[in-house]
Amino acid sequence: MAHILLVEDNIAMQTLLRDMLERGGHQVALGRTGEEALEVLEHCSELPELIVSDLNMPRMDGIELLGVVRHNPQWNAVRFIMMTANTYDDRINPETTQYLDGVLPKPFGLEDLASLLNKV
Repeated sequence: MAHILLVEDNIAMQTLLRDMLERGGHQVALGRTGEEALEVLEHCSELPELIVSDLNMPRMDGIELLGVVRHNPQWNAVRFIMMTANTYDDRINPETTQYLDGVLPKPFGLEDLASLLNKV
């Protein structure tokens, strides 16, 4: 299965998602903010195949994280799924989504997550 970097600032949601992904056989690294995600990427021995990031996080949001990942030649091929409770957020637009491998609207179920993971 996949090596996934999960970036979510809500601890309860992060724990739930990590457990779901690990039960699905995935290896999961965690970050609570965009900055923590970048630290994981900079110091990991093996790059994740996929980043699943929340849109709204303190200091560095998911869009800013996406920009840094896509502009780094070492990371720009890593697939990226954005989670958001507000799919009408102005930041989720055609200019942004062209750099995403999927958008996962919250709340979502196990089958929604599994379906999206199977597509990327």
